[in-house]
Parts: sequence; structure tokens; C-alpha cells
Amino acid sequence: MTDRGCCGFNAPMTGNLQAANRTVAEQTYDTLKGDLLAGVFAPGSALLTRELLARYGCGISPLREAISRLVGEGMLTASGHRGVRVPLPSVGDLDELYRIRTLLECDALKLAMERGDDQWEAQIVAACYRLERAALPQAGAARGETVVEWEKRHRAFHAALIEAAAAPRLLRMIGQLVDQTERYRAIRLTNMPNSKLARDVSAEHRALADAVVARDARALGLLAEHLDRTRAFVALVLVGAA
Repeated sequence: MTDRGCCGFNAPMTGNLQAANRTVAEQTYDTLKGDLLAGVFAPGSALLTRELLARYGCGISPLREAISRLVGEGMLTASGHRGVRVPLPSVGDLDELYRIRTLLECDALKLAMERGDDQWEAQIVAACYRLERAALPQAGAARGETVVEWEKRHRAFHAALIEAAAAPRLLRMIGQLVDQTERYRAIRLTNMPNSKLARDVSAEHRALADAVVARDARALGLLAEHLDRTRAFVALVLVGAA
């Protein structure tokens, strides 16, 4: 009877502890990933375990799980006994990321245009409107709330375009590529003059949204050109900084 009592009490406690640890691991992953996307850690810098533990206030197990996931996603690189580092940007990596993202995102957009309904169209229009109302960062400004909010709305707009694709695995893969390209797009946001950025990007987004809602086949080309403009500009910045 005692044993049954122990089992009866211990099982929920063990389950609660596992759930709590899982929650901490998820929070650590989300926060560390957010810091990587926001450029908190310099490219090429080593991430020291003791500093990360202090920064995120977590235990070693949740931190290891978060790091392992981010290494698997390419957000961090592991180098044996040297630990983990923030990847260095390169033109080769940039080109490959955008080439793959463009192929997958255009495929998803084609599916979405075939399957989307009027609710999907309304979501695109709303996302475009919210993006146009977001303040653009000033050239050379440090990343802050303005950049983060603009990127959030920009990502929401692109996600709205392909949401109706009804291809979960494809959309997950695109999401991972978007994470990777966000690190590079920040270079464009902080190096292009604000007036030019506002004029070019707003016009591109509006034209893309209009074409998609109209089921215009040219939308696929507009999306590819839109992504390639960002890639090309960031490549120039990287070459200039080399």
C-alpha cells in the first residue's frame, strides 16, 4: 500500500519536473536564438558556458539542449573542444542561403496562390499594411526595438504570402532559412540610407502583395527579385568590409 502511495505521488511530481525542465529549455532556446538574430554576439565570437548560464539564469541541461538545437539549425557552429561560436558571415554562405530560400519560397507561393481563399488574401493585405506602418531603422543605427519590430512585421508579411500552401514540412524548412537570412538582412537595414530603403522596400512589398492577391503569375518573379535585391546589397556590404 505504501508502495502504491509512493508511486501515486511520485509519478505526477516527476512529470511536473520534466515539464518544468522542458519549459526552461524552450525559453532558453527562444531567448538565445533571439539574441543571435539580434546580433547581441559578434560574428565569430565564442560563447562561454559560464557566461551563458549567468545571462539566461538556467541550468546546464536546458542550455546544452538549446545550444544543440541551434547548432543543428546552423545558428551556431560547434568545433570540438573549442566549444560553440557564432558563424562568420560570408558571401558564399549568403548566396547559398538565398538560392535555397528563393527556390522553396517561390514553390510555396505557387501552392498558396492555387489553394488560398479570401481570408488568406485579407491576411496578406493586413500584413502589408502593418509592415508599411512600421518605422524603418536609420542607417548606421544600432539594433533596437525599431529594427526588431520592423523585422517581426516583415517576417509576418512573408509568412502570410505562403501560409495557404498547406505544406507544413515545406513551411518549416522555409522558416529555418528565414532565421538564417535574418542575420544577413540586418546588414542591409543598418547600411542603406533610410529614404531609399523606405521607397524601394515599400514599393516591392506592395507590388508583391497586389500580384499575389490577383493570382498574377508574375508574383513568383517579383518574389525572387525581391529576395535577390537584399542578397545582392548585403554581398556588396560584405565585400566592402572584407
